[in-house]
Amino acid sequence: MAERVAIKTAYITLAQLLKMENIIASGGQAKAFLAEQSVLFNGEEENRRGKKLYPGDQVDFQGTRYLIDDQSAQEEAEEAEKQAILARFAAGQKQAAHKDKEKERQTAISRQQRANKKAAQRSSNQKPSGPGSWN
Repeated sequence: MAERVAIKTAYITLAQLLKMENIIASGGQAKAFLAEQSVLFNGEEENRRGKKLYPGDQVDFQGTRYLIDDQSAQEEAEEAEKQAILARFAAGQKQAAHKDKEKERQTAISRQQRANKKAAQRSSNQKPSGPGSWN
């Protein structure tokens, strides 16, 4: 059975395909994986992790065929919608963080004002002491 792999860019590399399909965890593992596993690119054995895969190419390994294809207009629209939702969410998070920071600043100012008021009251409530106040 063939799995369709839709790409947004003109091409992806073989290592990117392996990462996208969760066959390897990082690009650094691609070289070792390709040295141990047999991978067919359009029917011919391939072991270069940087091999460019274009729409229309097919890659076979571990009993699965991957067909590289362009994203459809619907997939592009869905991706754009996801990005817009994420952007709105990020903007909301930023605004909430700004409000929290402003509230903390106002609280700190209020605390300082109360402390200053208490200090002023203490100094005005003190009775003079010392030889000058004995008269």
